[in-house]
Amino acid sequence: MQTEHAAGSAFIRIEHLKQYFPIKRGFFASNLYVKAIDDVSLDIPRNSTFGVVGESGSGKTTLARTLLRLIEPTAGRIHYQDTDLTALDSKQLLVFRRKMQIVQQDPYNSLHPRKLIKNIIGEGLKIHFHDASDVVYSKVKAILEEVGLREEHMFRYPHEFSGGQRQRIAVARALVLRPEFLILDEPTSALDVSVQAVILKMLKDLKREFSLTYMFITHDLAIIDYMADHVAVMYLGELVEVGAKKDLFGNPAHPYTYLLLDSIPHPDPRKRKERILSRGEIPSPVNPPKGCRFHTRCPYVQARCKTDPPDMREIRAGHFMRCHFPLIKG
Repeated sequence: MQTEHAAGSAFIRIEHLKQYFPIKRGFFASNLYVKAIDDVSLDIPRNSTFGVVGESGSGKTTLARTLLRLIEPTAGRIHYQDTDLTALDSKQLLVFRRKMQIVQQDPYNSLHPRKLIKNIIGEGLKIHFHDASDVVYSKVKAILEEVGLREEHMFRYPHEFSGGQRQRIAVARALVLRPEFLILDEPTSALDVSVQAVILKMLKDLKREFSLTYMFITHDLAIIDYMADHVAVMYLGELVEVGAKKDLFGNPAHPYTYLLLDSIPHPDPRKRKERILSRGEIPSPVNPPKGCRFHTRCPYVQARCKTDPPDMREIRAGHFMRCHFPLIKG
């Protein structure tokens, strides 16, 4: 399935990607697998912000790590423009690693606690470009200023900074290599709400300044509404709906997308809305439900949903969803 764009036009293309983690019991291998990603296909346009949303356990972070080949995929292809990244060896892949970077969720654990900031940020320059010390110093100073920090911060350790400052440092570490594609894995979830707004605006400004393409992973649809151009909704390792942000927010088709949108709190507590309630919690990816994977929690479930897995299909131009009975208005 090609989602958003015609063949050959995607900047990043994922084809039938799978990530299964085997489960071993004692000394004997079993045939059980955690199906963290199960046949995901996706096109990410250049210079866009592509949001990936879903509950914890839906496979968002595993998708990001597999896309960068930080973990090797079980099956499928990952294309960076015209290059098949899954066909490259480690030496060939090194060239693309500086073009594709990630900012992790937790700024407290993603930075080495015993290294100065200048060394944390500058390490990638030495590995990828073999820059001399004075060049590294100059580039680190420049990128720190881009994210709102100063030269003096180069000589401090991570514990001397606030959470927001640490996330700025994590962004600087990724951007110093001048990547084209940046994965942001819940980059503001560990921060106070007031700090979140400042970091999100900074990320928007940096995207425009450096002509970046983002994959923005979050469970917060309010952030997706602010940041994203396109959205992919994940549930239990599968994509259930993909489309332009205006389509998913204005006319969602999958019941799970409805539930996610319904969970967004209204800014005025006096205005109550009728909520669509799901049942239970997300099932285990070791043994996902037969038929539609969402049928065990869906308020609109019918008999067919329990036996027949739905295919991803296009319901309007550029808008795809995986449901036998889409909730289409109009």
